[in-house]
Amino acid sequence: MPAYKTELLDSKTRKIQYLFESKGHKSIIKAIEYTPVSKKNGKVVYNLGFGDYDEDNGNIFDYSNSNNGDMRKVFSTVLNTIPRFFKENKDAAIWVQGSDSKDDFKKLCETNCKKNCNDVCKNFNRRIKTYRYYLDRNLVKLSKEYTFFGLTSENTSSLTEYAPENEYIGILVFKKK
Repeated sequence: MPAYKTELLDSKTRKIQYLFESKGHKSIIKAIEYTPVSKKNGKVVYNLGFGDYDEDNGNIFDYSNSNNGDMRKVFSTVLNTIPRFFKENKDAAIWVQGSDSKDDFKKLCETNCKKNCNDVCKNFNRRIKTYRYYLDRNLVKLSKEYTFFGLTSENTSSLTEYAPENEYIGILVFKKK
């Protein structure tokens, strides 16, 4: 899949940021950010964050939905940073969870919902579904290099081996040795 060229930012913090320019309907600077959040099986787990980049303060707006017309190329760009990340961080793991997968997202979404969802928020888990769709379609190939676990709900801390077609709110990725 085609992807945008990324630039690794030189950071004074432990987070790792890749910037790129989304060139769809308009030009938008986007950032992919890996931030250490915990340890699992002796490995540092980095949260994979993504969104519009605020050049003034270096923050990412991961709730934004720019609808720039280049979603596949942007998604491919995010995915292309994963092998690069693991090459530089051999003893790490990656946590992937959409900003729309947290329970408090539903309350936030209700305040300005344009879809009139009523009881079932149609935006809930939309971002992680994109990752799951890709993983479900490519699991056999990706499993040669990576091991995947899924989290089914915020109410449990139990991860299970990833199985296609299951509903997960988060995915933990380990690089095989």
